[in-house]
Amino acid sequence: MGEKPVVRVSVRGVVETTLHDSDLAPAAGAAKRMREGAIAHRARQSDGARLVDGYRAEVALAADYESDALTLHVTGRADAIFTREDGTTVVEEIKLGAPDAPLVPAHRAQAAMYGHMLCAAEGLGGVVLCVLYVDERGGRLACYEEKRSAAALAAEFDALCAPAAAWEAVKLARRQRRDQALAALPFPYEQYRAGQRKFAANVYVAIREKKRLFAQAPTGIGKTMAAMYPALRALGEGLCGRVLFLTARTTGRRSAMDALARLTAAGARLLAVEITAKDKVCPRERRDCRPEVCPLAEGFYDRLPDALGEAMTQDGALMSREAVERLAKRHRLCPFELSLELAKLADAVVCDFNYMFDPVVAMDALLAGGPALLIDEAHQLAPRVRDAYSAVLRADDLREIRRAYGKEGGRKGQLYRTLSVALKALETASQTEEFASGRLTQPPRELTAAMEQVTSIAAQALAEEGGGQAAADAFSLGMGYGLAAGRLDERYAVLTSGEGKHAAIELALLTSAKEIYAVTKRARGTVFFSATLAPFDAAQKTLGSGEGDACLMLPSPFLPEQLDVAIAPIDIRYAVREQTAPQVAQVIGDFLRAHPGNAMVFFPSYAYMARIGELLLVQEGFMDTDFLTERRGMREEERGEVLAAFERTDGGRAVLLGVLGGSFGEGIDLPGERLCSVAIVSTGLPQPDARLRAMQAYYDEAGEDGFSLCMTLPGMVRVIQAAGRLIRTDTDAGALLLIDRRFTQRHIRRLMQGTLMGAALAAKEP
Repeated sequence: MGEKPVVRVSVRGVVETTLHDSDLAPAAGAAKRMREGAIAHRARQSDGARLVDGYRAEVALAADYESDALTLHVTGRADAIFTREDGTTVVEEIKLGAPDAPLVPAHRAQAAMYGHMLCAAEGLGGVVLCVLYVDERGGRLACYEEKRSAAALAAEFDALCAPAAAWEAVKLARRQRRDQALAALPFPYEQYRAGQRKFAANVYVAIREKKRLFAQAPTGIGKTMAAMYPALRALGEGLCGRVLFLTARTTGRRSAMDALARLTAAGARLLAVEITAKDKVCPRERRDCRPEVCPLAEGFYDRLPDALGEAMTQDGALMSREAVERLAKRHRLCPFELSLELAKLADAVVCDFNYMFDPVVAMDALLAGGPALLIDEAHQLAPRVRDAYSAVLRADDLREIRRAYGKEGGRKGQLYRTLSVALKALETASQTEEFASGRLTQPPRELTAAMEQVTSIAAQALAEEGGGQAAADAFSLGMGYGLAAGRLDERYAVLTSGEGKHAAIELALLTSAKEIYAVTKRARGTVFFSATLAPFDAAQKTLGSGEGDACLMLPSPFLPEQLDVAIAPIDIRYAVREQTAPQVAQVIGDFLRAHPGNAMVFFPSYAYMARIGELLLVQEGFMDTDFLTERRGMREEERGEVLAAFERTDGGRAVLLGVLGGSFGEGIDLPGERLCSVAIVSTGLPQPDARLRAMQAYYDEAGEDGFSLCMTLPGMVRVIQAAGRLIRTDTDAGALLLIDRRFTQRHIRRLMQGTLMGAALAAKEP
């Protein structure tokens, strides 16, 4: 027989196999306890180091447990170890608690495991186990001590490890079956599409070499499968710990789950999990995660093992949103929290960017073992991460949250009073000359302190009272502001506007390359892919890059003659839009009349869309046309309703008016006769605001072209994405009209290179 496999696991992981909490704690309360617990630990350790000679904090320890199937390598860090005057060695486990806190068996078990590790490492005959409960400042509240011999600790260590090793053996056996199946997994189609094999090969190499790959992969090559298939093959070869497919849209998640379903049908034996936002899967009429209110939270961890065991016994378990909800219902569990627990065990996880890159909701456990990161629609990642690390605080929002909480919890509630303090701090700060002139370099200290209190009190309200939506909003606002204020550096801008009752302050992260790079550095290969990722030097500046990173430009698999593209060189700069609006409307009307069938028309703003829409409706020739209009802030269900109406024309035609970068400019698949033509008005430049101007200045000062990075490139990404709605298959054909004289400029045309639109325009030139 060969050597037994070695499985690494933490002390906490071993203990929680058998000694775990019963109930699911509300996230806000748990976050508050973690933050306070970390502060308490540091305070106690600081006091210990000052008062006790030879006091050692955060001592790394390890020990092995041998089972028939594997070696369990257990690691962890003891909170503190010190020796008393009588020569007794003490292993101290520090926990945040209350004056009358009873001894928690799991806490004692952790101390016992560290005690065994220390005895084994240093040849001690025994130690004193001390579980110390402290307050937030590290003050001593309750202490439980117990002297144990090395032999007794070794026996206890084995007893705790045995069930953990048995569970790891189940997971190991499933992984071995998975790897055997993946080794023989064929590509699930008869042949590769144009460009698909090359993309797949580059994805595999990026994972094998632990590098980042920047790939522009246009619509039509089957990029989801081209990324997923080689990543799973790499997983089966042990080149990565799991595959994480990250995307910004529901449609992206659906495509990834469809690819996994096809691979499972072809022979893959995977546990694949889709994570869906809590608000979308919570079956309760009113979301209140306290265990005394929600029966799905009460006893959650007691029922969880059976649900995980059921999923683990299915070698081809495809845990889509619907499958997770069914499993949760069978075992009376919160479907969202169940999906998170399943994700920790999964071979493939499909989820939103947030679960890797948002500091509030990111799951650090998913980075364990070194995953392969497949980042779909990567052009959306940098702005999403910038937003996640930024914060906007408006007096109007604080007042509205306070008003809502006053209705729910009364004006005498502590959170109401705390919100009032924060509101006053913001309004007072807005009266200063620095605020009014926009010259603040740091947020006002009084405001930061007040928002820290808002976070703490809101978390307490959610944990103890349920708190309602107002408390949840206050907690989110406070957490976001505190996070940004606590990490402010030269990459942030402090932006101010308004005064008094309408004051606002924004802590804006101007570049998120550092945050993105930090996450991808922990992965075993990262693939950024999108139909709009070039030019790559700009993508690397905004997404972060390192030595050895690779870039791949794949041409469109479609023929230029499939797309009939034309440019109407009208001046639609903001200053002259009203003057040229009739001309724009006439050109669009002529285009629609010349090209029958369903059409989409994209505009640079809602206001301009409404203006041109008015002019279109009075034109002749549209009696049988159903004009549909995108609305600001549309929900996913509303978008689905509009698309359903767009496809159901009852013998007529539909024209959908939308905005560039809006609900319909990306992630929409309407092949064949469902979409016949598209008109795009403007090069998509975003409306400049204070944050964009600060970003542009930041890049300019760094020696980069700030206008190009912050304005031109994002605008053209919107244009290329919108144009990409048109040709989706080899048999599609359609007409595209670009309205803006800037489309004739050389630097704009250069940004179209590598796209079907660019190829079609080039084919028309003499």
